[in-house]
Order: sequence, then C-alpha cells, then structure tokens
Amino acid sequence: MDYKIVSHDKFQVIGIKKVFSYDQGKNLEDIPKFWDEVHTNGTIEQLGKLGTSYMGICSVSKEQAANQEMDYWIATEYNGQNADGMEIFEVSAQQWAIFKSVGALPEAIQSTWQQIFSEWLPESDYVHADGPEIEVYDGSDTTKADFTCEVWIPVTKK
Repeated sequence: MDYKIVSHDKFQVIGIKKVFSYDQGKNLEDIPKFWDEVHTNGTIEQLGKLGTSYMGICSVSKEQAANQEMDYWIATEYNGQNADGMEIFEVSAQQWAIFKSVGALPEAIQSTWQQIFSEWLPESDYVHADGPEIEVYDGSDTTKADFTCEVWIPVTKK
C-alpha cells in the first residue's frame, strides 16, 4: 500500500456531524448518503468558503464503541470562530499513517479502508492509536476513475 508516516500538530476543523451505526457495515451505506445530502443542501459550498479541502472524520468514544456507533464529521480545516449551523472539533497532535486512495468513490476509499485494517495494520510495525480517522478530499470530481484522496489513521510504533 502507498503510505507515509507523518507527525502533525493539533488542528481544528469546522463542519457538521451525524452519528452512524457501524453494526454489519451499515455506515458503508449511510455515510455516502450523508455526503450526497451535504452536496445537495448547500453545506459543501459553505465549507468551501471556510477552508480549502474537505474531510470526513470518524470519531468513536468508548460509550459509542459499546453500541457500535461513531460520530462522522464532514468538515474542513479551520482556525476561527464558529460559523452558523456548524460545530468545531479539535484534532489532537498525532502521528499518522497516511494512505493514498485512487478511484471513484465510494468504492475506492472503502477498499482502501479494508486493506488498511485487514492487511497493513496486522503486518506493519504500528498499532492504531487513540484518535479519529480522517479522509481528506480536494473537492474535485469523486466519480472519476483516477480520483485521489487520503486516509489518515492515528498510529504508534508496536
């Protein structure tokens, strides 16, 4: 897999979030619908005025994990005051394994996620660290066969 290990200072994002179940892969169906909603209701344009790229952020508290639920944010990196209808989320300083995903969404990124957890993590010198998982998109056409985005996984050395 194409990846790099990067240390990143804490940063802030602004966006909207919903709670999703990941029981039996339900999130794989529901999160793409959330993205469709954000594209049709004008939220993506509002985020585009606040930042330069878009992020999908998966965050799971211990309480949520017990119920197989997670927060999923659609956000952009942002350093400022809260904007109307949006929430601010702070991402702590982390060491990240950053993977490139190439191909049309959602199939390509879902395949990348599967490879990370079924192949890369078990075979690497790293373990998943506490913290959110992040998808980073540049705002270009996600239906193109050569669409490129990133998946960020918080990691520490084994």
